[in-house]
Amino acid sequence: MKKTILSLALLFSITFLSLAQDKQESLFNSNLSISNLGIMVEPGFQVTQVTGETAGFFQFRSGIVFNDKFTIGGFYGQLLNEVRPASFGTTLPQRAHLDSWTAGGFLEYTIFSNKLVHFSFPLAVGVMEVEIDNEGRGNDFDETNTLFFEPRALLEINLHRFARLNAGVGYRIMGNTLESAVGVPEAGNALTFQIGLKMGVFSFSQLKKN
Repeated sequence: MKKTILSLALLFSITFLSLAQDKQESLFNSNLSISNLGIMVEPGFQVTQVTGETAGFFQFRSGIVFNDKFTIGGFYGQLLNEVRPASFGTTLPQRAHLDSWTAGGFLEYTIFSNKLVHFSFPLAVGVMEVEIDNEGRGNDFDETNTLFFEPRALLEINLHRFARLNAGVGYRIMGNTLESAVGVPEAGNALTFQIGLKMGVFSFSQLKKN
């Protein structure tokens, strides 16, 4: 499994770097100006697994766009459904389930953004918190906080010059545990499937167009 994860991470890194060598204007040349900056917000939905069980997350991202290619920003995700791992068995009440949220930052590279259909490659780095929620019992449970990173590959469609619909896949790779709690199972590495609506002024130069 570790070899597979490392291979996926290496493949994503090579792809990202090769795309970044596009000869068009980029973040790292001298043509950057205020008119080439932009902003974006994106509500979305992600389906993945937590502790081997299906989990749905509402996600929200926002960031600053450079030359309509690179985006740097932050994200937050909140688990929407009740996840009850098989490991709970009869040890905990039937109403006991897991709650989880994610938060962190991301770097995204978008290629051929002026085309109707194009591709985007985000890399998210953050923290996932998982805790036991046993509503009604009156007990507080500690939580587990774990670092993770998640490369994605998304297909984007330009709905409007200020709106883009995207969908794609990623892979969540769990890292070091910052804080652990007894009884809280590990979230585990998992494939992710997401859809989002990216909105904003991707380049302030767009405002000059009729």
